[in-house]
Amino acid sequence: MSAPPNNSLSDIFTDSPPASPTSTHPSEPSDIPRLRSTHITNGYRDGISVSKDQALQPGFDEAYPLGAILGLRVGYVLGVLEGLCGPRASGNTLTPGSEREEQGGKKAQRLQELLVQAKEELKIENLFRTEYWGSDGMWAYGIDRKEEEEVTFWEVADQHPVVRKWLGRARDEVRKAGIRNAEDGFVGIGERGRNAG
Repeated sequence: MSAPPNNSLSDIFTDSPPASPTSTHPSEPSDIPRLRSTHITNGYRDGISVSKDQALQPGFDEAYPLGAILGLRVGYVLGVLEGLCGPRASGNTLTPGSEREEQGGKKAQRLQELLVQAKEELKIENLFRTEYWGSDGMWAYGIDRKEEEEVTFWEVADQHPVVRKWLGRARDEVRKAGIRNAEDGFVGIGERGRNAG
């Protein structure tokens, strides 16, 4: 018997396809899977990048003013309560041991407790809970209004349930202290405060 002819070009000119579509020799690594993986990864990253530019910026541009107004309202409430907790509320200007000083101390303690509660309830994570905002970023609470015009961010912020609660409480405390604020048309101590002493 004779040995098959040794033809070094038989793998190129054979009629049957090679075992691997990418390589004629099993020992040669193929670049196709690596290139495919690289292109898929790069395509995924490019797609994410483009979608962020198209979706995030407009969402940010729309939501930023509302967030700023909410921040102003929260700052107003906390500022009023902190102001009321100051020296005037603590009774420091009154005679030590007097009945008015004792009442002032109780009032100051109540205001301090109110301030702590306000700081807790007005935390950003509480303001943006899912019960107040839809997945589309729109408010999920009702806006009471009489006019047919477009709702403003000021109305949305003022009618946020937590903010509305604390705006009312802050205004009540200002009135109890006898202070008229700019919203009442006068800045300073009210009549009761002038006559008190």
